[in-house]
Amino acid sequence: MVREYVQAALLIFAAEMGDKTQLLAMAFALQFTIGQVLGGVALGSLLNHGLAVALGAYVSHVVPLELIRLIAACGFLAFGLWTLANGGEEDSIHTPSQGHPVLVVALAFFIGELGDKTQLSAIALSSNAVYHWAILAGTVTGMILTSLVGIFVGIKLGEKVPEATLKLISGLVFIGFGVIGLWRAAPQQYLTPSNVTLFAVALGALVLILTVPPFWRKGHAQGKDEYSQMQRVARELKLHLSEIEQAVSDICLGEHHCGGCRGKDCPVGYCRDLVRQALRDHMSADIKGLTPRARDTQRFDEAKIRSALALVRQEYPDCDSMPEIDIVIKRTEAVLQILERQYSSQRS
Repeated sequence: MVREYVQAALLIFAAEMGDKTQLLAMAFALQFTIGQVLGGVALGSLLNHGLAVALGAYVSHVVPLELIRLIAACGFLAFGLWTLANGGEEDSIHTPSQGHPVLVVALAFFIGELGDKTQLSAIALSSNAVYHWAILAGTVTGMILTSLVGIFVGIKLGEKVPEATLKLISGLVFIGFGVIGLWRAAPQQYLTPSNVTLFAVALGALVLILTVPPFWRKGHAQGKDEYSQMQRVARELKLHLSEIEQAVSDICLGEHHCGGCRGKDCPVGYCRDLVRQALRDHMSADIKGLTPRARDTQRFDEAKIRSALALVRQEYPDCDSMPEIDIVIKRTEAVLQILERQYSSQRS
């Protein structure tokens, strides 16, 4: 019993390494969870191999093997086109109206393995087996182990590739299997150059129709969203700068407390000019030059200095397209800190 189970599992695992089973598992792993894919693989394999073990070669005698393979190829083509048709919509493949993921995977594996070497191997193993259920359990185990390798590759790929691209890859994988299956299963008299060319052109046009417009719309919408986000951040930064400008202006008590306005040579005037230039998107001041200092005769509102510093130290939106604003805010904070220390020492 154990020998039959292990023999069946190892045989199927070796037979399916690098075969379409792994590629199918990888493609499904780009769309569904690990549990859903493994559940579908187990269910589809159980039904397929159970049919093989229970009926032996009876099915292949009743239904021509080429017809089974032709149906399977058409099924792969249909599933690939269905995947591409839903590739432009977020999470559209998971909607209930399109079927439960486990059932979708199970159906694909059931159809894909009809007449395949895996099913034929199950038939051969069961013909000489004592414990048929051990053969069935072993073949299903082998399919799951093989699929795990494909799922691992799919997950690693999914961590680095955008979702829309993953769905495109997934759909093309299914279509590729369908085309190969049709080429092998279709009667030779239909595989004329004209028929093959017509089919290739029609399929290519259909793939382009299903993929290009959704990808273009999604890219266009994403570009608009990024631009809108940038505009929103810019507005918030300008509002923050306006509040800083007002807070810095409030520090000044007027010329009669200073003996005449010093303009940019005054710490308050310097900071105010920096902020105003940033608001006008026209930086001309030397923001890395010497820091202006207050004269001993100058008087400021110490509470307003602390208030302005608190406002400058608040978190503000980060905008990569406006790096000068970050420099202005940090420079303003440094000048106000020096002013606070200098004014405090004068008072003491």
